[in-house]
Amino acid sequence: MYLCNLKFLIVTASEEPERLLHSVALPEDCELEVCSVSELDESRLTSLDCAIISDGDPSALIKAESVKGVKKVLLTESSELKKMSAWELDPADDIFVMPDDARYDKTILTTHFRRLINTMKNESDARKEKIYFETAIDSIPDLVWFKDSAGAHLIVNDSFCKLVEKTKEQIYKRGHYYIWDIPKEEYEKGEYVCLESEDEVVQARATCVFDEKIKTHGGMRQFKTYKSPLIDADGSIFGTCGIAHDVTDLHNMNNEINVIIESMPYAIIVEDNSGIIVNTNEEFNLMFGVKENLKGITTNQWIGNYITGRIERVPDKDEFMINDGGETKTINFKQQYISDIFGETIGSMGIFRDITIERKNELMTIKSANTDFLTKLNNRRSLFAYLEKKKRSPQFTFVCVDLDNFKQVNDVYGHHKGDEALLIVTNVMKESFPDDFIARLGGDEFLIVINRNSDIEQIKKQVSEFQSKLNAEYTRSEEFKNLTTSIGIAVETLAKCGKYDFDKILRQSDRALYKAKNGGKAQFCVYE
Repeated sequence: MYLCNLKFLIVTASEEPERLLHSVALPEDCELEVCSVSELDESRLTSLDCAIISDGDPSALIKAESVKGVKKVLLTESSELKKMSAWELDPADDIFVMPDDARYDKTILTTHFRRLINTMKNESDARKEKIYFETAIDSIPDLVWFKDSAGAHLIVNDSFCKLVEKTKEQIYKRGHYYIWDIPKEEYEKGEYVCLESEDEVVQARATCVFDEKIKTHGGMRQFKTYKSPLIDADGSIFGTCGIAHDVTDLHNMNNEINVIIESMPYAIIVEDNSGIIVNTNEEFNLMFGVKENLKGITTNQWIGNYITGRIERVPDKDEFMINDGGETKTINFKQQYISDIFGETIGSMGIFRDITIERKNELMTIKSANTDFLTKLNNRRSLFAYLEKKKRSPQFTFVCVDLDNFKQVNDVYGHHKGDEALLIVTNVMKESFPDDFIARLGGDEFLIVINRNSDIEQIKKQVSEFQSKLNAEYTRSEEFKNLTTSIGIAVETLAKCGKYDFDKILRQSDRALYKAKNGGKAQFCVYE
């Protein structure tokens, strides 16, 4: 990613905003230029990214309104904000409202500044990524297009514009018959235009390949088109994209195959019926680090000479792991047999796709579904999955932990302090019960599952040491000095119950917990 240099102008009589802005931890590949002035000069806005207006005349927002491309942020107290009219506030892109008694509160203001910088960095990255994308597709000699779900063209590349002799603005949100200058009646016959293949692509939910004839200004042309559905994060399809290669002037099938496999975004190897390699594309060479022509050798020779010892098959899947310079990649493999005009198999095409990121995202999704967002501990879903997996264990001990006076911390010092208290108890639990399963049940309630044969006196000692260690941590802070823990313990053995009822054990530990709370808090009780 390119370096993002953000230029700020602060209109203020104080040096504090600039100092706090400089104190913010910057995102990667980002740097700041900050200048403070006591009065706004419109001429200074032309080369800026953001103007932060504080202390001065609010009409500075009006002065800055005419300057496009500059983010305008008003830093003001709530009492001052009430005095301003809607038309005075309208030019502001954002408003940082500070408490009247803490105008330059370090925590609040640095939080505002950090979010502002991250937002601007993300906007800058998005602009660059748009440039990357547009530059990339405009560099492709093949036709590239993106359509919405109704079939209207949204994005096309320069090659597309050149062929239809129209600008991107003229093509935007228009259909086939307008773009290709085909009378609507002729278009509806479907004889000289792109096949209505979007429905097939949507149904397949995968890339489909078509041979299509198109009537252009220069006459009929034959295209090999690759169309893919655009699938949103929720699984819905919001459009299609396509790549069309003009194969009209190809003189033989071999040339067509070469063009096709080189335009594919996947690594491809083609072999004949005897297993002799007849072609590979550049993506294949890059994926496997091939630096010489493989034509003429067998696939087995390639495996033996180049990747033996670097690959490991994934059981029950068309996948394998490959070591690439110390990095392990997951590759999906599909084999497509090639038949001649008589239906006889004359070779095969192997298609390799790097799905490393897909697999990592799947693992992250699974982890996120089973992990508490704040503490990174297991959640309820993960808890019951764990219990089901360990249901034949000889003994379970549930240690239910609840913070005393936690609501007071949230009410007096704010939820960010409450979160800090939760993280402290999380760390102490991990230190005190390093080999046991710990879950956050919700709010300030946690559960420690001890899945081993343990003497109750040993468990009491471990719980008591945990409480002492946690109390020592909390008494270091004025905000947390009144925090203690109430703990309920329930023990069950398989020999005694025959089959665990985990909901019952959880209720027992919960009853012991509330007995500890009703008995004065800051203690633990064992369910009898």
